[in-house]
Amino acid sequence: MLKSVNTSQKAPRIRVAAIIQHEDSLLMVRHQKGDSSYWLLPGGGVDYGETLQQALVRELKEEASVTIEVGDLLMLSDSIGPDNSRHLVQCAFSATIVDGDEVVLGIDPRVVEARYVSRDELKSLPIHPPLNAELLEGLKEGFTASMGYLGNRWLDRPVES
Repeated sequence: MLKSVNTSQKAPRIRVAAIIQHEDSLLMVRHQKGDSSYWLLPGGGVDYGETLQQALVRELKEEASVTIEVGDLLMLSDSIGPDNSRHLVQCAFSATIVDGDEVVLGIDPRVVEARYVSRDELKSLPIHPPLNAELLEGLKEGFTASMGYLGNRWLDRPVES
């Protein structure tokens, strides 16, 4: 039986993410929380009054010290905890780096690494939400807006370091 959580004061968190391809690799960032380490598409939360595109440009500057041009919405997914304690909506857009030749760590203290990750590495990295298969398919077949809504991507297992 699912634990009931009072959701009257809660709202989903909206996260924007960038899909930036370089040859056969994707730009990814690694977050560290205590002893846990996991990878994400670069991006972050949307502030009140900020457009999705504005948030994504700001987040890429904070996490990887690059300026981007935001393209098409490629993937939309939910991550809803089984007890409804967390709900994240992730909007992943194609993006192109327009300023900043080298990806380096920005000012976000949670991000401990920012780099292009190869197709082979993507197969086994702990990615949140777990989009490994879709990212690998996109690298192989090309990322298109037809990937669409991916459903609930809650990862119901501990994060491994």
